[in-house]
Amino acid sequence: MKQTNSEKLARSYKILEELKQARGGSLLESHRTMGNDPNLVNAFLQQYINTNLTDDNSIPKKYRELIVMAIGMATGTDTTMKVHAQIALDNGATMDEVFEVMRMIFFTCGVSKLLPALETLGDMFEPIQNEDK
Repeated sequence: MKQTNSEKLARSYKILEELKQARGGSLLESHRTMGNDPNLVNAFLQQYINTNLTDDNSIPKKYRELIVMAIGMATGTDTTMKVHAQIALDNGATMDEVFEVMRMIFFTCGVSKLLPALETLGDMFEPIQNEDK
């Protein structure tokens, strides 16, 4: 099912363009799906701006992204895990920091959250191989 109301679509296209600019030029499929409801996509845009584009952010971007990645792991949200892990890495997070977050998730949420996170992020990190085998 797709939105057919031309007024709503026009509003959504405008908001999606603003979101695209705010995100640095990219949109996810979920953003486009939200575009079926201009009020929903606008609410998302406003939250994005309030969280990421204010002058009074105290937490550096890589740490904010690690926090969001951890929330994605804890809730089992694959897109949140993967997108925000990559943004954290792009903003200076190290593999050790990402894996430290995984240890915290393992400690607080258990193996049932750790293993899916490892599978979701599996293409970002190479498994080590035992040289004897």
